Amino acid sequence: MLLADFVNTTGDGVFDGTLKQALATQLEQSPYLNLLPESRVREALRFMGRPEDQRITRDVAREICVRENAKAMLTGSIASLGSHYVISLAAVNAQTGDSIATEQAESESKEQVLKSLDKAATSLRSKLGESLPSVQKFATPLEQATTSSFRGAAGLQQRARRAHAFR
Repeated sequence: MLLADFVNTTGDGVFDGTLKQALATQLEQSPYLNLLPESRVREALRFMGRPEDQRITRDVAREICVRENAKAMLTGSIASLGSHYVISLAAVNAQTGDSIATEQAESESKEQVLKSLDKAATSLRSKLGESLPSVQKFATPLEQATTSSFRGAAGLQQRARRAHAFR
């Protein structure tokens, strides 16, 4: 499964990159799901003649899935709804574009977004066929598995991008 970049319509740049990283952390705990490694995504972009740091939109994700023979892709978005945030996740058949499963969660504040993302991802794992005992066993809450602060997560994301640029 390929994880696309989140669509962020909040206007708050702190969510850029951090939500994808947090979702990857949650999904990588699953013995049932197999995420396409970021290194293979970047390599596929190179072979496609595109910059390695290109945003992985839904269309680009689908192209990479076809090229890498990945069966599904996962898209996500965050939008503001007054003072609340709505997080949407969708697993999509990469070959047909058909929806496999969707999940949505609402957060009352920016500080609760990671908790809401965690809840949505856990629910999506079940919808994708992972058993409840497996989800419960392999689901360290994101707040424990990552930094609970978006500023901290954004800082980690920036350091990772700089390290990647020096390779």
